[in-house]
Amino acid sequence: MPIYEFRCKQCDHAFEELFTSSQQNKSVTCPECNGHNVMQLLSVFGVGTSDIASAPTAEMPMCGTCGRQTSQPCS
Repeated sequence: MPIYEFRCKQCDHAFEELFTSSQQNKSVTCPECNGHNVMQLLSVFGVGTSDIASAPTAEMPMCGTCGRQTSQPCS
């Protein structure tokens, strides 16, 4: 079951919703203010590796937005 991330446009609360395959057209409500004006966020995920050379370092941290290894944050 996929977990989707949302942000409420009314109160700016970020939250996650769990969806089953039968709930694809489920209406999403903010748990903080019960608002229906929400936007789905782009989820970032990590992938494990056994290659130490490809691990991020202090000189080349991972971007908090997209997860790629970069010297500058994405804009």
